[in-house]
Amino acid sequence: MAKNLSLYIQRRSEKSIASAVICLSEKVILLAENIWKRYPGVIAVKNVTMKVKEAEILGLVGENGAGKSTLLKILTGVIRRDSGKIYWFGKIVEFSSPLEALKHGLMYIPQDIVLVGNLSLAENIFLGTEKKWLFKPRSEAEELAIASELFKELGVNVNPMAKGSSVGAAIAQLTLIARALYFKAKLIAFDEPTSALGPFETEQLLNLMLKLRSMGISIIFVSHKIEEVMKVADRIYVMRDGEIVKEFTRDQFNINEIIRAMIAREVKEFFPKQPVEISDKVLEVRNLSDYTGFIKNVSFYVRKGEILGIYGIVGSGRTEMAQTLIGYRRKASGEILLEGKPIVIEKPFDAIKNGIVYLPEDWRLALVYLMCVKDNITLSIANSLKLSELGLVSPVDMRKEHEIVKSFIEKLRIVPKDPYRKTMYLSGGNRQKVAVAKLLATGAKVLILDEPTHGIDVGAKVEIRKLMVELAREGKAIILISSELPEVLNMSDRILVMRNGTIVAEFRKEEASEQKVAEAAILNKAK
Repeated sequence: MAKNLSLYIQRRSEKSIASAVICLSEKVILLAENIWKRYPGVIAVKNVTMKVKEAEILGLVGENGAGKSTLLKILTGVIRRDSGKIYWFGKIVEFSSPLEALKHGLMYIPQDIVLVGNLSLAENIFLGTEKKWLFKPRSEAEELAIASELFKELGVNVNPMAKGSSVGAAIAQLTLIARALYFKAKLIAFDEPTSALGPFETEQLLNLMLKLRSMGISIIFVSHKIEEVMKVADRIYVMRDGEIVKEFTRDQFNINEIIRAMIAREVKEFFPKQPVEISDKVLEVRNLSDYTGFIKNVSFYVRKGEILGIYGIVGSGRTEMAQTLIGYRRKASGEILLEGKPIVIEKPFDAIKNGIVYLPEDWRLALVYLMCVKDNITLSIANSLKLSELGLVSPVDMRKEHEIVKSFIEKLRIVPKDPYRKTMYLSGGNRQKVAVAKLLATGAKVLILDEPTHGIDVGAKVEIRKLMVELAREGKAIILISSELPEVLNMSDRILVMRNGTIVAEFRKEEASEQKVAEAAILNKAK
């Protein structure tokens, strides 16, 4: 075992020493030519030709539904292309599975990483090598030693004996990167790798990408966060409607130009806030506390036509406060007034009845993916549609249902305009719009939007922000909970800052600044 481990370490060390020369290489290791992929009613990838050079980080950006993930999956054997050729080190390849691609040196790391929960991290690394052990005894000690060395090489202190079910997104990601190293991967394709990471973990991952590049490993980096891609990428491809429409080299990087290429229209402002008439108080919260003692004496109000921003760092209690308000978390004390009258909210249904709706931080929880757009939108008002004796929607209410759905598809610009399209086949931004439509169908007066633009591309973010302004203009009261400080500053009429489960500062739009709000969130300044 010691001999095998020594040889392994030596082999990896020699590879790292050679990295300075490799990084200067212009050698193309992956070439995709005229790749097509069609699904019923849509062309996901359209005649794509692209290349990846040795030891480079290639950024791949585009709106939701642009075809980025589909292209990655084609390149790494997750799905089959309809036509086109893939060359790997000059030879045409046809991978039948991700494992086959990995054995050739291509690793795909998906956005939603799922390790085998009952296996250790070391066992997750070595999955697929079971046949190797048929001709000699399997050595758990050797596997643990190699796994430890792999994590050490990545510069992290991870227990390889920990179970896959016990670790978070960052460690799961590191485990798959370690797996790529074990299989001597020459190319790692990351699909939205920072979507589930905090700022510190994100910075660690970006630094790790640079380290992998220095080891001679190429990377394809897909992300909605263009600034992150620009930090580390050597080149960037922009995809739109299944095609690669633009290539930028590092000396050409310009965020406005990249966004313009992504969405094929001018974006004069990312935050389309407009003056809206603000009138009477709609919702008032007095001394709200939860049963755990974490949410403490929260008091605030929101008015008709107002967008009230709530900001705080991770763990500040923004989401817990909203969940306590709508009855998802048990309230210990406090008073809630709607249009000046006290109301009782003990469970989320009580909030909905009173016209207060909540879009959760993980907005995917608000949708049933196997249902079509129509059924998702009307799910929240199903009880109000009259049923016949057979339990079917009456013809009158079928027409009413169709009119309601059609109006929201038009109003929210949901694409495609097909009420019977399954929600799972929509892009992230359009799923988000369906989730908002589902809330609006209840006739809500107050909308609590928790990270409404999280995980969607820049074009979809602008659309959602425009929608907030339109709803405010209609007299809705909107509570915007966001961890994006520029979004809070630019979209809010007033800003509340939370820390340690309570509100520590309030700013009017005209007096708020990035420094003031950030200091209040971090330094716990008093109101």
